Order: sequence, then C-alpha cells, then structure tokens
Amino acid sequence: MDAEFAVIRCTRLNCGKFSYCKSKQKSKKCPYCGRIVKLDKIKIIPAETSTHARKLVQEFNKNLGELTEPSWYKPEK
Repeated sequence: MDAEFAVIRCTRLNCGKFSYCKSKQKSKKCPYCGRIVKLDKIKIIPAETSTHARKLVQEFNKNLGELTEPSWYKPEK
C-alpha cells in the first residue's frame, strides 16, 4: 500500500457506512455501529491525506443517505 490512509466500508449488513483509518492498521472499529472490521479481509480505497480520505467518506456516506456529519467528526476552527 502506497497511500497513508484507507477508506473502508463497514461489513455489518444493516450499517455499511464508510470511514477511514491509517493504511498500516490491521483493524478499525466502525464509528457508527461499533463492529471491528479487519482490513486484510476487505477492499480498501487508498487516500493520500486525511483531508482527501474525509472528503471521500463524506461523499460516499451522502450517497448512502447520511445527510449530517458523523458524530465523531469535529471540524477544525
């Protein structure tokens, strides 16, 4: 993996939302439902920066019907 960040999708059927993490991690806890997602078992979308990854997550989740920011996201002031 060349990219520093990875955009992933939750594997729980009733969740399926996107989030991002560092690409070197082995697993990631879904911030929406709490499921542990193992990165070696799923397809990832590489992103070079955290800003790029965050924008991808926002766009993908908007297409899923989520109109608000995730509860864990705090914009920089």
